[in-house]
Amino acid sequence: MRRLLAWVTAGVVIVAVAACSDDAAPQKGVTASPSPSASIAAQGRTVDAAGDILQLSVGPLIRSGDSVVLTAQTRLDRSASGSASMVSRHFSTLLTNSFDAARLVDEAGRRVYLVSEGLGGSGCVCTGLVRFKVGETRPLQAVFRGVPADVQRLSVMLPYAGVFTDVPVTDGVVPAPPAEQTRAGQVQEPLDPATAAPAFTAALESYTERLDVALRTRRTADQVDISLDTDVLFRLDSAELTPGAGKSIAAAVTDLKAAGPGPLTVTGHTDSTGTTAHNQDLSQRRAQAVAKALRAALPDQQWPKTVAAEGESKPAVPNDSDAHRALNRRVAITYRARGPATPAPARAVLPKTTGKQGRAPDGVEVAMPLNRGTLRFVPGPATVRGPFLLVSLTARNVGDNKATILNFLGQGVFTVRDEFDPYARYGTAGVRLLAGDTAAYVLDYESSPGSHRCLCDRILNKAIPPGSEQVLSLWFPAPPAGTGTVTLDVPDRLRITGIPVA
Repeated sequence: MRRLLAWVTAGVVIVAVAACSDDAAPQKGVTASPSPSASIAAQGRTVDAAGDILQLSVGPLIRSGDSVVLTAQTRLDRSASGSASMVSRHFSTLLTNSFDAARLVDEAGRRVYLVSEGLGGSGCVCTGLVRFKVGETRPLQAVFRGVPADVQRLSVMLPYAGVFTDVPVTDGVVPAPPAEQTRAGQVQEPLDPATAAPAFTAALESYTERLDVALRTRRTADQVDISLDTDVLFRLDSAELTPGAGKSIAAAVTDLKAAGPGPLTVTGHTDSTGTTAHNQDLSQRRAQAVAKALRAALPDQQWPKTVAAEGESKPAVPNDSDAHRALNRRVAITYRARGPATPAPARAVLPKTTGKQGRAPDGVEVAMPLNRGTLRFVPGPATVRGPFLLVSLTARNVGDNKATILNFLGQGVFTVRDEFDPYARYGTAGVRLLAGDTAAYVLDYESSPGSHRCLCDRILNKAIPPGSEQVLSLWFPAPPAGTGTVTLDVPDRLRITGIPVA
């Protein structure tokens, strides 16, 4: 979510956490009176949400028992409709009316937390439908149960509002909404953190791809997997390296040297074509061939190697198409993560594109397909946040009619990991960070085995009125130390170069 909204220098944003149903029982101890944390400065900013102009104040996160409560004090300064606005809808996940799209990001722990659901499966423990009138201030709140007790700061990610970094987690009294009705006649009940089930939490993963060689890298907090495409390394049904394999091996060696010495596991995989016994043997011989090739540059004394074979038993994706079977034919080099990622410097040459091109700070102006208006995409700062890079991108409507992003920044229903995700086309999952011939994709997390979801805006189907804008937040793995600028790219749609790295 990328808009250059003013960051108030006075510290930490108070993000309001919302209750999914308005009939939640009041929490014992919840009060509208000042709490011990009230002295901690809040982060405040102006937010343009589909033409509704809001003042948001976020911080601190309040720890209540084993839950953490987010509160975003929200004032409606201007209504796009000219009357009452359903403010909570701007911060919902799949077009609901609840404040359930807030996410807490632990950069140091490489984890993301989603809003808790109720113990009885009654929906999120967050603010439900709330209508505001101009000049009215109300809290939007959400509960996250299960944030570890030693976590002292988190970043808060909200649709339209962007990311509030380094929000402190403190003990205190959860602020309650005003007892009086809203001007639209609603009663906003306080949340009860005790009714929350454990929040969904997952490790954040990065996925990068060398565009000039068949090499893909997946990194978690604990492990790095480098996958080499065996269709490039070997001929059909062979375990003898081809003359063209050297480029892929050299690329892997460069990355492994950058990571530093340590044990490696080299594992062969095949698709499901052929007998199980044959595939097992072939994967073993191919893994041995790759391990032997690595030894010339990575001696066993510093990079001890274990050779393994999985045959067809652990496909990366289902063996249901030629493209998927090709992805399953691979040799994976795995090692334990050794400190922060230190990617090797990339070549300066960028891949060709037929998309609209521009440079920071001006960005690029694009006419949306199917007469969906004209938007100028303007990059904000790119900031290193521990192992990650946080980039803001603002979509400004510079035309005379409403404009809709919809699927312009998305992927297909099969993601870069070749996983099915029907919503991947409607968000920002298709934006990638280019460094020469290496493409880094938006951080994601595993929502269920073999199913990843991006840490990004998921649905961009709301119209942006003329003169308004929408801020988009993009998280990537951090580039090599010393990187001065980065490039944002959506293949053959848009490219913005020269974005400075803070």
